[in-house]
Amino acid sequence: MDDDFDDRGPDDGGDRTSQVRGALLKALAVVVVIGVVIALGTTIMVRALGLDQTDSPGPVGAAPSGPVTSSPTTALPVPGGEQTPQQPSRSATPHARSGAIRLDVSPTRVGPMERVNLTGTYKGADNLVLKVQRFESGRWSDFGVDATVRVGTFATYVQTGRPGEQRFRVYDPVAKQGSNVVMVSVA
Repeated sequence: MDDDFDDRGPDDGGDRTSQVRGALLKALAVVVVIGVVIALGTTIMVRALGLDQTDSPGPVGAAPSGPVTSSPTTALPVPGGEQTPQQPSRSATPHARSGAIRLDVSPTRVGPMERVNLTGTYKGADNLVLKVQRFESGRWSDFGVDATVRVGTFATYVQTGRPGEQRFRVYDPVAKQGSNVVMVSVA
């Protein structure tokens, strides 16, 4: 007899099928675990960023939660009227209304032409451009710097050589909505 002859019986094919089935079940279990981890991670990130606000009246999400440090105001142009500046704050002021733009500044005291970081949130907004504005001569003027909102947050910086107290805000020209005002002292 030949030693190379395959002597498998009818049950040996069943072992092979069981092995393949077991490997497929293990691969399926790994895929399910990965899917669950991705789903949990996505849910946690959506909630952490506040993008799960479904009760907002428009495409922009709800206002940020947290303590209110001062009463919010807006300084939008009044047709035919004189503009008055908002009350400035040294830090961001959460607004009580939906879709408010929240602005933070750091540092609040700088020398001429030193960097002033402007960061903030615009809940529910993404991929839109905000204009940085400075209050001068009784009105808001574009400062020539933009900040792009990415997944509800933005960051940019300004530099100014003008001495004294400077008031800044960011402005959404599409929604015609301004942020809280921040004050920077240039010495």
